[in-house]
Amino acid sequence: MKLYSVLFAITILILTGCDMHTEHKSGFKTAPGSNMMKEMDWLLGSWINRSSNGHLYEIWRKNNDTLFSGESFLIEQNDTTFHEKISLEWKDGNLYYIPTVRDQNNGRPVLFKLISGVNGEYVFENKEHDFPHRIIYKNPAPDSLHARIEGIENGILHKEEFPMNRTSRPGL
Repeated sequence: MKLYSVLFAITILILTGCDMHTEHKSGFKTAPGSNMMKEMDWLLGSWINRSSNGHLYEIWRKNNDTLFSGESFLIEQNDTTFHEKISLEWKDGNLYYIPTVRDQNNGRPVLFKLISGVNGEYVFENKEHDFPHRIIYKNPAPDSLHARIEGIENGILHKEEFPMNRTSRPGL
């Protein structure tokens, strides 16, 4: 009789108590595997920000259901003056934005954890990093990406904004 009671209790737990979703601070839920990666599919492809400082490019590819890889680079007067490798990775129940710049942080990747994903705006944060503390991606309209980095330096909030337009979609 005890075996049936244990099996019944386990069945009840499975049916009612085991929610296989991770609840984030912002209140959104993501399933293991993750639906967040699918939600970020809009990011895939090539993007450009044209400014007087040069052209900033960002290119994203889908490796698999838990990993996107990308790169960002700035071209000024035909010279690449900045380059970083980037990944967007679902691991340990969280989504991370992970940039790696050869001449920064001893060439090691820096993890920024997703802390909010509301209304098409995704906020990744790492308060331990010198600058930036936050990386924000927003998809305000089709074929439009708005990236922002921000952080506190010497008690002052600094922000840099990077509005971008799509130059191509994956597979084109």
